Amino acid sequence: MTALYRPTFTKSVLAAAIAIACLAPATLMAQGVDVPLNVAVTAIDGQGIRGQLSDDRNVLLQGAQVRIIGGNRETSTDGQGRFRFDNLVPGSYQLEIRYLGYAPKSVDVVVTAERGAELTLRFASNEVEVMHIVGSRDAQSRALNIQRASDNLKSVVSSDYLGRFPDDNVAEAMQRLVGASIQRDQGEGKYVNVRGAPLEFTNVTIDGVNVPSPDGGTRAVDLDTIPSDIISILELTKAITPEMDADAIAGNINIITQGALDAKGRILRGKISGGKNEKGSGDAYKASLTFGNKFGENENAGFIFSAKHSETNRVTDNVEHGWMELDNGNFVPEFTEFKDYETKRIRTGLSGRFDFRIDDNKHFFFSHNYSRFEDNEFRDTLVVEWERHTEQSNQTSGVAGRATFEKELRHRTFINTINTTVLGGRIIMDTYTADFQASYASAEQAYPNRDYLLYREATRPRVAYDFSNPDLPSYQILNSAGEVVRTDFNFAPSAMNWRRYERRTGGAEETEQAYSFNITRPGQWGEAYSELKFGAKARLKDKSNDENRFRNSVGANAPSYADVIIDKQSLPFDGYYNNGPKLQRDFVSAYRNIFENADFLDRGAPSITGDYKAGEDILAAYVQNKLEWENTTVLFGARVEQTKNSGEAFEYDLDTDTATLVDASKSYTNFFPSVHLRQELDNGVIVKAAYSTGLRRPNFADLVPYFIIEDRESGRGTVDIGNIDLKPTYSHNLDLTGEFYIAPVGLISAGVFYKKLSDPIFKARSEFVGGEFDGFRMVRPENGNSGYLYGLELNWQQSLNFLPGALSGLGFIANYTHTKSEADLPFGIGKTELNGTSRHTLNLALQYDIAKFSTQLAYNYRSEYIDAFDTANPGLNVYWDGRGTLDYTASYKLTKDLSVFLEATNLTDSKAIRYQGERNRVYEHEQFGRAWQVGVSGKF
Repeated sequence: MTALYRPTFTKSVLAAAIAIACLAPATLMAQGVDVPLNVAVTAIDGQGIRGQLSDDRNVLLQGAQVRIIGGNRETSTDGQGRFRFDNLVPGSYQLEIRYLGYAPKSVDVVVTAERGAELTLRFASNEVEVMHIVGSRDAQSRALNIQRASDNLKSVVSSDYLGRFPDDNVAEAMQRLVGASIQRDQGEGKYVNVRGAPLEFTNVTIDGVNVPSPDGGTRAVDLDTIPSDIISILELTKAITPEMDADAIAGNINIITQGALDAKGRILRGKISGGKNEKGSGDAYKASLTFGNKFGENENAGFIFSAKHSETNRVTDNVEHGWMELDNGNFVPEFTEFKDYETKRIRTGLSGRFDFRIDDNKHFFFSHNYSRFEDNEFRDTLVVEWERHTEQSNQTSGVAGRATFEKELRHRTFINTINTTVLGGRIIMDTYTADFQASYASAEQAYPNRDYLLYREATRPRVAYDFSNPDLPSYQILNSAGEVVRTDFNFAPSAMNWRRYERRTGGAEETEQAYSFNITRPGQWGEAYSELKFGAKARLKDKSNDENRFRNSVGANAPSYADVIIDKQSLPFDGYYNNGPKLQRDFVSAYRNIFENADFLDRGAPSITGDYKAGEDILAAYVQNKLEWENTTVLFGARVEQTKNSGEAFEYDLDTDTATLVDASKSYTNFFPSVHLRQELDNGVIVKAAYSTGLRRPNFADLVPYFIIEDRESGRGTVDIGNIDLKPTYSHNLDLTGEFYIAPVGLISAGVFYKKLSDPIFKARSEFVGGEFDGFRMVRPENGNSGYLYGLELNWQQSLNFLPGALSGLGFIANYTHTKSEADLPFGIGKTELNGTSRHTLNLALQYDIAKFSTQLAYNYRSEYIDAFDTANPGLNVYWDGRGTLDYTASYKLTKDLSVFLEATNLTDSKAIRYQGERNRVYEHEQFGRAWQVGVSGKF
C-alpha cells in the first residue's frame, strides 16, 4: 500500500504548498493597526537585552516575535510577555517587534561591555477604533501569535477564544481545533481523536505534567472530567520534538493554566449561568471564580486560585441492538435494549499556582489542579432477547419464535477524579540555563454504587419485527396463531416475575511520579545561532483495576412487580415506544434487608477476572539542537526511552471456579529521532516541515497476564488471555504545512501528514495450538504487521475588518481535515481502518463582533468511523455514523467589566447512530435534545 500511496502523497504535498503560496497575495499582506510603541529603557548588568511587552489595557502579550535585525537571533515573548537575548557582542542593535494585530515596530538598543538594556514596551493608543479592532479580537490574536512563533507544528487556542463556544469540558473544546474530533457519551464530549488516529495515540498533559487515565481499560484520558474553564492556553502539538515524551503518535494535548505573573495587577473574574435541557426539562447551571494577586517590592511573587462547578440534569433516549449471522448468511437481531436515562452530571475543578521570580535569572513555581466528574444516573431498561428466528428472517423483517422480555432498573454512580501537582523552576547562568520539574499525578474512577433490580415477563411470546426504518423499528407481539396481540411492551404487572437483585462496586486508579532535568546551552554553529538542549526524565507509573459483584437470584420474599412500579411511564423517543412503567428509585434502601442475606453471593468470575495491578517505569534521555538563521530555523535531535512493564492478574477456571494469581514482566528500549524545519518566505508564508517518531504503548489491561478458561470439559473451550509480549505501536511521521497570517487577525493554512505504523494492536480471535488447550478458541490482544495513516488539513479564519461600517465586525472560521488509514489485522486475516478514522471533519463558524455585542453560530461535523472490531466476522464491526451539531452563543457588555451571555447547543437536535457492518443494521440510536443557558460574566 505504501508504494501505491507515495505518488498521491507527493502530489498532495505540492498541491498544499502551491495553495498556500497562491493564498498569500500582496493585497492580503496588511501590516496590522499602526499603534505607537512606547519604550522605557533601564540599564542592567551584563551584555544582554531583556524586555516585557504589553498593550494599552496592560495585558501582557504572549507569542510576539522579537528579532535582532540583520542577525540570526530571534525569540518570542512568554506567558508574562517577557523576552531576552544574552551574551551579545557590545554594539548597537535594532530589534523588530511583530505581534499579529499591530504593525511591526523597531527599537534601537545599545549594549556596552558593562551594560545591557531592559525594555518596557507598550503598544499604546487612546483611539477607540484601535481598541475595537484589536481589543475585541485579542483572544484569537493571542493564540495565533503563539502558533506563528512556534518552531514545530502545533495548533493553539486561548481561553477567551474558547469562551465563544458553549463547551463544558476539555474534550468539547478540542473539537474546535483543526485535526481534532471527539467521541461523545450521551451527547457530551468525552474522548479526542487527533488526525483520525485511535484514542491511545495521543498524550495529554496539564502544564507539561502527564495526565493518567482514570479508566481501567484504556490509556486514553476521559477529557470530559476536566472543565474547560481550567484552560488558559490549549495546545495541540502535532509533530513532537526530542524534549517531549514519545508516547504521542498523533500528537500531544497540553492544557496550560494561568500563572499569577501572567497578568499585570490583580486578577478577579467570575461567571454564573443557568438554563435547561430540552429532554426532561432538566435544570443546568455553571459557576466559576478566579482570583489572583502579586506581592513583593517588584511584584515578583504571586498566587492565583480558580474554582469551577457545573451541574446538568438531562434525559437521554437510547435503543441498542446486537446482531448475529445465521447459518444461511442472513443477519438478524440477537437482542434489543431500550434504555431510558435520567442523568445528573456534576463537574468540579479547583486549581492553584504560586510563582516566585527571585530575579530575572531565577523563577520557581508550585501548582496543583484538581478535576472531579460525577455521573449519577437512573436507567430504566427493557431488554429483549430474540431467539428461534424463522428461516425467512433477515435484517429488515422477520419473526422470532421466542422473545424474552426483562425490565431492569439500574442506579449507577461513577466518579472520576484527576489530580496533578508540580514543583518546577528555571535558573539562567552565564553560559547555560537549567530547568527542573518534579510532579505527581493521579486519576481514579470509582463506582460507589451500581445497583440492579430485574423482572422477567413470563410468557416469552412470538414477535414480528420490522426494521424498514432502522433507527426506529416497529414490533408486533403475536399469539400462537400468528395474530397480532399488541404493538407495545406495556405488559400487565401480573405477567412480570422477579428475576434478580445485584450490586457492583469497584473502580480503577493510575498514578505517575515524574522527574525531569534539562540543560540549555546557547552558542554559535558556523553562521547560525545554536541552542543546544539535553536532559533526562523518569516516569514511574502504577495502575490497578478492581471489580466486585454480588447477586441474589433466589429472592425469598421479593416484592412483586406491582409493588415496585411508580406512576411514571417509560416512553422514549417522544412516546414512539411504550415500555411500561418505570421502577421505584429507592429500591436499594427499601429492599436491601430482603435481598442482602445469605443468598446475596459473590459472583466469583466477574469479581476476579477484571482485577489486576500493573507497573510501568520509563527512563528517558534526549539531546536536540536548534539552529537559527535570519529566516530559517532547524531543530533536530533524538530521544531514547527504556520501558519496563510488570503486572499481576488471575488465571481463572470458570468450570472449577478456581483462581491463581500470576505475574509477568518485560523490558524494551526505543530510539526516536526527529528534525523540524521552519522557513519564513519573502511573501509572508511560513513553511513548517518535520520528520518525527513516536509510539503507542499497549493498554495495561492488555498487558497483564490474565488467563480465563471456559468450557474446558468440552475439549473445544475458550481461553481469554493477556499478552505481556505485545509490542508498542511505533510510527514514522512526516508533516508539511504552510501558514499565512493575515493582519489584523487571521490565518490561512494547509498541510499534509503521513504516518507509517509498525505493530498496530487489535483484540484477535485464533485457535490455541499445542499443549493443554490445543484446539481451544483463543481471544488475545495481538500485533498486526503494519499500517498507515495520512491526511490533509485546511484552515482559514479571518476577521473582515476591511468591510465598511457595521459589516467590519464580521468574521469566520472554516477548517477541514481529511484522513484515511489502513492496518494489517493479526494472522494475515485481512486489513481494516484504524479505530477513530473519520474521512471528513469540518468546523464552520460565523462570528460578529462590534461595539458591545458579540455573537457566533458554529457547526461541527465528523463523518463515520469504526468503533469496535470483530476479527472473526467483519460484517459485525461497529461503526459510528457521521454527525453534525450546531451551536450558538451571544454576549452583550452591560458595562466595561460586566457582560450577559446566551449559550445554546445542538440546535438541530442531531442524533447519534452506531451500526454493525452497514447503516441498516443499527447498533445504537441515541437522542439528547437541545440545551440552553443564560448568564453573567465579569472581570474586575
